[in-house]
Amino acid sequence: MNQLHVTLEGEQVSDNGVPVDGFVAALKGVQDAMRLMVEHLAGQDKRPGRRPNWIRKESALRVVSARRGSLVAELALDSPPHNENPTHAYGKRAFESLRNWDGGENSTLPREVADRIFAIPQKLPENVHLWLGDEELPRRVRIKRPVKIRKRTEIPQEAVLYGWLKAVDWSRHKAQLHPYCDSPVQLRFGPGLDEDMVRFATQYVKVRGRGRFNKNDEWQYVQVERIGRADDWGKPFDAEALLNNPNPRIFRSDDVLRASEPFDVDEFIRIIHEGRDV
Repeated sequence: MNQLHVTLEGEQVSDNGVPVDGFVAALKGVQDAMRLMVEHLAGQDKRPGRRPNWIRKESALRVVSARRGSLVAELALDSPPHNENPTHAYGKRAFESLRNWDGGENSTLPREVADRIFAIPQKLPENVHLWLGDEELPRRVRIKRPVKIRKRTEIPQEAVLYGWLKAVDWSRHKAQLHPYCDSPVQLRFGPGLDEDMVRFATQYVKVRGRGRFNKNDEWQYVQVERIGRADDWGKPFDAEALLNNPNPRIFRSDDVLRASEPFDVDEFIRIIHEGRDV
């Protein structure tokens, strides 16, 4: 009952054992966790540099034996000299904390101690499993390999943009689209659009493609799929054409439609439709 078992299991372990580096990494991880636990119990501030000798001796572990099949290293507390720290038994208390650990993240172990143990499997071969604790009492828990969270891949969004085509770089297949009021949008295009991009340079165009947004919800870039002259409704407002229109629409006070009171929603909708036809 005064020993802590570090167990490495797996088909590879049974057949071929484990690499020395992996075995050493597992033991060193437990030793580091033991030292951190002693520092926590002793209320030691985290400072850079070499730890005091009494902490290293109080937390020292010893390999008592190892067994084959699943590789089991039996660790015991290496009793420190009684004259160096006679009033506290930090080592024994830390050792018991590791032996009684339930393997959960929300447990009695300090966060940094648990994190050091959870980091051990990352230094072991993929098909080697780590267990900490005795096979009988008080408990035996498996230290699982952390799950790698894949970064979410953003799906390109469909883009239909209008603006002036500028800065066409044929050699790098890049250009800029300058909308009427917004910031320029970086364009990318394939070799199949080389001629169109050069032909429409400096013109007001309509661009279709797919692109991505940046953190400010602005187009980071758009990969051009089609480009052509903009439709009439997509062109910017032409003030000169409006002023020179021979048949402009003019506001006439005699044609104003008035709503009755009390206000009626259906009548209001009818007035809107009639007003558009005046």
